[in-house]
Amino acid sequence: MTAADDLAFARRGYEGAAAAWADSVELVYGPMADALLACAPELSGRLVLDVGAGTGAVSQRLVAAGAHAVAVDASWPMLAHQASSRPPGVVGDISRLPLVDAAVDGAAAAFVLNHLSHPVAALVEMRRVVRRNGFIVASVFSTAHPAAAKSAIDDALTTEGWEPPEWYRFLKSVDGQLGSAATMRDAARAADLENIEVFEGPVRTGVTDPREIVRSRLSQPQRALFLAELSNEARRRVVDECVAAVAALDEPFDPGVVLLTARV
Repeated sequence: MTAADDLAFARRGYEGAAAAWADSVELVYGPMADALLACAPELSGRLVLDVGAGTGAVSQRLVAAGAHAVAVDASWPMLAHQASSRPPGVVGDISRLPLVDAAVDGAAAAFVLNHLSHPVAALVEMRRVVRRNGFIVASVFSTAHPAAAKSAIDDALTTEGWEPPEWYRFLKSVDGQLGSAATMRDAARAADLENIEVFEGPVRTGVTDPREIVRSRLSQPQRALFLAELSNEARRRVVDECVAAVAALDEPFDPGVVLLTARV
């Protein structure tokens, strides 16, 4: 399966998720975008590609740092969300980025590479569009430092009859390829990147309220579609069960991530 096939498969679940993603999921993804860009070199005045931009968490922070951002995503509805207030964007996938060689000063890919069967090929494509001495930063979830709230919520949903959709099962099947510092470093080396640095560990999101944690997770399409099919009463019951499961953990939601920074 090619990277284009990967993204076409995953896109099925995300097509209608833009508003909920921006409103709720970015409670967590916003702080993780901050952590990713903290790994980048000076951004002011630089032209940076936001790969897999979604609703713009990384793009927004690039602009705030003084960069000139360009967004690319395989999902038009994601790019179209509040497009008038966002940097320029183009529909495209990471296997064939719609840019000429050496077009940008840097590229950022937040939680995109972990959705691909062939992440090294995607890194090579990112390297193609970045100018010599430019940078690449990327993030994926760590398999060694999972947030306990994730499994607590999914366990509560499963008890109520939730079954992950096929497209989400596919994403999880390839998710662990870059889930450690070692595998991310190996992929960057295989893509002929230079000055490779990798960090693995939890990222502090600042999200501590169990209801906010649950809202962020349940707004993701693989779970939101299930909730939408329930009656109002059943939906309230499921949400309350998820909140109780997260509250019992008595811990902040600080997912483990793997952060890559490298030069071209």
